Amino acid sequence: MLLVGLLVLLVNLPLLHSTWVDRRVQGSGIDVTATVVDDRVVAGQEYWVSFTFPEDVDPDQKAWDAQVDEEAYDDAVASGQIRVRVLDGDPSAYRAEGAVQSRVPLVITLVADLILLVVLLLLFRYGGRGRVRAPLQALALGDVERCAPGSLLERIGGEDYLVRGEVQDLADGEVLLDLGNRTVRVLLDGHANPVGYQQPAQVRARLLD
Repeated sequence: MLLVGLLVLLVNLPLLHSTWVDRRVQGSGIDVTATVVDDRVVAGQEYWVSFTFPEDVDPDQKAWDAQVDEEAYDDAVASGQIRVRVLDGDPSAYRAEGAVQSRVPLVITLVADLILLVVLLLLFRYGGRGRVRAPLQALALGDVERCAPGSLLERIGGEDYLVRGEVQDLADGEVLLDLGNRTVRVLLDGHANPVGYQQPAQVRARLLD
């Protein structure tokens, strides 16, 4: 469960971060005129421009990229400039005029979330305690004994086992031991049980069909 939760966080974090940055740019950004340094059309339908900010915005004069619509692309190529809204002091957070938002990250995130949901449902259905299993039935071959905490279902010979677990339930003539991944109902058949509720116990017993 912890691993699934971590994966959910990792899968959704990029999209959440991108959305948060975009809102900051829209709310607190400043509008500047950037210089177009490169342009390209990808697959005949994606229009990209590379630009640099004024030095007071980005002293490193790094080239940044943006996918824009065809009209904004034509204007940027013709004028050699493009209007960009950018966070003051953080040139990596920007939004160019006519920017096209790709749906690919959203689609990938939704598909990944769906896969994780399926994994989570499978864990609940088939994993460990997520699956309800009928108790095993066993007939005691000796008295129930106190023991160190732990779970064990070890074959001694034939259908005879050493059963060790926590006492989950007590009834007349029987005791229910919790082994973690399943339970074993032991019929005492006249043998004694001095171990109390929620205490570790062990007993030699024969499994019944």
